[in-house]
Amino acid sequence: MRIPAELHSGYTYFRNGRYVVEADRYRAVAAGQAPKTMIIACADSRVDPATIFAAAPGELFVVRNVAALVPPCETCESSGTYHGTSAALEFAVTQLKVEEIVVMGHGMCGGITAALQAAEHRPVGRFIGPWMEQIAGVRDDLIERTPGMFPEFRQKALERIAIQHSLGNLNSFPFVNEQVNRGKLRLHGAWFSISQGELHWLDQDTGVFETVSVGLPDRDQGLR
Repeated sequence: MRIPAELHSGYTYFRNGRYVVEADRYRAVAAGQAPKTMIIACADSRVDPATIFAAAPGELFVVRNVAALVPPCETCESSGTYHGTSAALEFAVTQLKVEEIVVMGHGMCGGITAALQAAEHRPVGRFIGPWMEQIAGVRDDLIERTPGMFPEFRQKALERIAIQHSLGNLNSFPFVNEQVNRGKLRLHGAWFSISQGELHWLDQDTGVFETVSVGLPDRDQGLR
């Protein structure tokens, strides 16, 4: 076998540690999954939803892509492209019947950096460029409104605006909108600070991302 050494070491740690503790749960969820929460997160290696939320196997249905973007509802016939995120969203809502969907962006997002670079006509990649064009409108609006803003502040602002943009796109899917209107599904926005390890939750009434307070751990926290 040619499994990379780091992966083999991590797998060994998993088998001798977490799996031993949660073997019964793994056997239980092997028959089928029933997560209550879907998280749409960035592919960034530093932002793992299962780690951030200390999730047990089967608790989260996670989709990750560049910058945690949700595209608008389009059919394959109309756009002629594949729709990985849309397909996962459809499965989560119509089949798994998730009750919560969280769009979670993060600080110093490379995808958001690429979107800002593209505004300056700098090359950002054959596939990344078109993908990030999804937020070109809100990006250009931000740049126009904040001509003197420091780059790091504009980056953070666009990271958060992109989350709100994706939440709007979620509602363009009929099956999402239907469940939201029936009170069966709730949509959330979150932003994670990598350097501080802090989670900020969007208050959709005010549009403000508020720091999530941390209380005492649950009794079973050590088993996760």
